[in-house]
Amino acid sequence: MKKLLLGFIALCAMAQMATAQQKLKSPSEFLGYELGSKFTLHYKVVQYFEYLAGNSKNVKLNYYGKTNEGRELLMAFVANDENINKLESIRESNLANAGIKAANLAMANQPTLVWLSYNVHGNESVSTEAAMQTIFDLLDPTNQKTKEWLKNTVVVIDP
Repeated sequence: MKKLLLGFIALCAMAQMATAQQKLKSPSEFLGYELGSKFTLHYKVVQYFEYLAGNSKNVKLNYYGKTNEGRELLMAFVANDENINKLESIRESNLANAGIKAANLAMANQPTLVWLSYNVHGNESVSTEAAMQTIFDLLDPTNQKTKEWLKNTVVVIDP
């Protein structure tokens, strides 16, 4: 009986750990304040995107440069398990479909690419904060609607 009880407790603990690992922090949980109630500094936005990339298998980051003040510029690619692992093939197929590369690189049933570019003015925070909420909503494991969207869509977010 003792072994059965200990086994049950261990199983419950493992299930709780798995659930905890699946839960991603929302921007407000991560930042420690309600999104929109304060100006979110650039480094915190980058930290949030890096947090998501480190805790979700459905996002990959691409750093593409620096601002005049030396701040990292990045893009996040969000897709389902299948498409996140073939981003390069999707990119080459997209170039083929645009006539830039050889047509034989085009994929059958290529996912739709959605580009979301949120901000060019560093002192206007609403769009960057919308980017943080959008990527969270796309990656939230409890959001069935976005899981359905990501079956045939790759979303590129430039916060």
